[in-house]
Amino acid sequence: MSDAPFYTKDEIHIAFGRLKSLAQQAPFPTAEERLKCLTSLQAALLRHEKALLIALNKDFGCRAHEESRLIELIPLLGEIKHAKSHLTKWMRPSKRRVHISSFPAAAKVVYQPKGVVGVVSPWNYPVLLCLGPLVGAISAGNRVMMKVSEFCPETNKVLREILHESLGEDWVELVEGEADVADAFSQIAFDHLLFTGSTSVGRIVMHNAAKNLTPVTLELGGKSPLLVAPSADLKDTAKKLVFGKALNAGQTCVAPDYVLCHEDQKHTLIEQIKSELAAYYPDGILSPDYTSLANNRQMSRLKAYLEEATAANIEIDNLMAGSVVEQEGKLAFHVLHQPDDTLAVMQDEIFGPLLPILTYANIDEAFDYIHQRPRPLAMYIFTQNKADEERCELQIASGSLVVNQTIIQVAQPDLPFGGVGASGIGAYHAEEGFRTFSHGKSVLRQRGPNTVGLFRPPYKRLVHKLMEKCWPFL
Repeated sequence: MSDAPFYTKDEIHIAFGRLKSLAQQAPFPTAEERLKCLTSLQAALLRHEKALLIALNKDFGCRAHEESRLIELIPLLGEIKHAKSHLTKWMRPSKRRVHISSFPAAAKVVYQPKGVVGVVSPWNYPVLLCLGPLVGAISAGNRVMMKVSEFCPETNKVLREILHESLGEDWVELVEGEADVADAFSQIAFDHLLFTGSTSVGRIVMHNAAKNLTPVTLELGGKSPLLVAPSADLKDTAKKLVFGKALNAGQTCVAPDYVLCHEDQKHTLIEQIKSELAAYYPDGILSPDYTSLANNRQMSRLKAYLEEATAANIEIDNLMAGSVVEQEGKLAFHVLHQPDDTLAVMQDEIFGPLLPILTYANIDEAFDYIHQRPRPLAMYIFTQNKADEERCELQIASGSLVVNQTIIQVAQPDLPFGGVGASGIGAYHAEEGFRTFSHGKSVLRQRGPNTVGLFRPPYKRLVHKLMEKCWPFL
């Protein structure tokens, strides 16, 4: 693993060639080798926990250690533990039935490592979304190249040390660089490429990967709705909504993006949200537990949403204690009342502490509104009505569905994570992650003469009669 923080395009290709050669020399690492890697990574993470927390706080400007543990380290360590517990089972070939015409024979599917996997990770969860895919790829027996975000330099330093200690250059290469490096990275002929980021950049990545017919997993985002049904407990809804939307200052791909509630619920819901925010952050945005936006670019983008909405005469309320709207890279939690669909805040994934609230007179209107939009990465519903819950489960296509809670689906080590349509392609985490980074190779072994041998040219009278009588039963 190179000690240089930034790579040239030539250095990227050299590193890829080295990993490719290693994968070809040892194409099927044993379960013991893979488990050793996972255990070593687990131990290194625990050793460098404090350094990671300090680095994350520096990169964000302000992010409480407890929050970083909660949203990065706990889910990641849980994923490693789950993979270690189930790896032997995942690696086991699955037996398959053979067609009667092939008797006697045996068939199975062997899960073979793909080779060298590329991972492009984002800035918002720079530990979890970098090392989470690594766990799945290593479990499947692959070598891995990772392009990490240039916006998290302090965290990247610690990640580099963790990977050097735990896996070394035989398993992983960590690449830093700006947009041109990311573009070059996605054009490499990886055996699989996983990208986490925006839908717009995801299109570019998929276009680049297509040049080499590289299979891709795209973890994108979009606008994840939170539907408040008429039967919902509004205090409970507000508590869990604030947790999911204020965590990491809303910089989460599965954060609730906008709310749909009944017109009679709106006032009470907003008051409950305001109360919860006051309990979470008594000093408003000056509270040390309220996370900063990652960089000035994100601040400018979110302020532009507010400015456009203000110009369009949309009512906007700062719901946090005190009157401070912006300070030290932090932006207050704002509610936007009934913003028009043409506004950028309703077109783009918000990725910050802005919450549009839309109302409906009949819940059918809310379902229709969701149906008419791109399929979301996450769908949230708060309801005490089983019919509403089942309607979401069966009729709305989304990456995940969460009932009466927000955001915690990402931290479940035995659930796959992925979008659908504009919110993503494919999934990872859990067994599905192992399968994503494996090639399910079919293997068939013939064990002696079989009936297929009878049906070959020249097709004599006996063959003709056998075919006429037998083919419907084959």
